[in-house]
Amino acid sequence: MIKRIYGSLPPDYPLSDVIVGRIYAYYEAYGTGYDFCTFYEGDGMLAMYYGGELYAYCSESFGDSDSLICFGETLGCSSILTNIYLGDTAEELCLMTARTKDIARCGSAKLTEDYNTVFGILKSGFELSDEHFDSWYTDTCHMVRHGVSKMALATYDEVPAACGIMLYGYANNCYLSHIAVRKDMQKKGYGEAVVRGIANISADEYENAVVLCREELCGFYRKIGFEKIQIYYEIRR
Repeated sequence: MIKRIYGSLPPDYPLSDVIVGRIYAYYEAYGTGYDFCTFYEGDGMLAMYYGGELYAYCSESFGDSDSLICFGETLGCSSILTNIYLGDTAEELCLMTARTKDIARCGSAKLTEDYNTVFGILKSGFELSDEHFDSWYTDTCHMVRHGVSKMALATYDEVPAACGIMLYGYANNCYLSHIAVRKDMQKKGYGEAVVRGIANISADEYENAVVLCREELCGFYRKIGFEKIQIYYEIRR
């Protein structure tokens, strides 16, 4: 039986797992008192529902994927991300990791709280629209304010070119997300530079840098020094 968690999260889950780490990071930022960010535990499962998306870590004792999909449907979620196979319709995402000190380079990537500039790069690199700004800003600002996330911005010739977010860190791992380069400045090495810059910023605190990406991006991260270590699965509706 799956129950909503109120109070402390259960301790018996590996913080080094990318989903468990994300769940604990959002718990630090929001706690369990909000209906827009809820936490759940089942038999061998720890999950978080946030922004219409379900993040679920399942151990071998949890059961099959059908019960997880059914649970997601009861929540009305738009996507499920988990470490267990979700069937042929699920997309495979690659978990890649590298030692931060091995890939770190001191360059133009600096910590920033310039949300408008960062979102401008995200909008260009990922073809987002202005209607995404409010929800992105609310979430990211809250995470940065609570010390969970950090934003980095790389500028070249005084022009903001690339950005990235250290979304959270747990168990010696820092999770990188939202790596983007302005559309008119892509394929010039700026994406690699911002990843190495974030690693340099994080190297004293975290041993490993971790990223979850689609298969077509694995080559980009391998070039930097990342290695694929695990597959995760995502269903979007």
